[in-house]
Amino acid sequence: MQAGKRPSSPATLLLIALAWIGCGIVALAYLSASWKLVPGVVFIGVGLLFLRGAAATVSRRAGPR
Repeated sequence: MQAGKRPSSPATLLLIALAWIGCGIVALAYLSASWKLVPGVVFIGVGLLFLRGAAATVSRRAGPR
């Protein structure tokens, strides 16, 4: 662990991930432009990155000490 840096809470990261993924689903469902796929995929991709961060934080905390 780095001195002076605490890992983010997995619950916070999970909440942020779900918000981004939800925005991606809304963008895919409700945007009417032909390019609605672009923001939908970007939003879902950012959400998956936050989800990966939450999983890494959980696995780091559950590791051997």
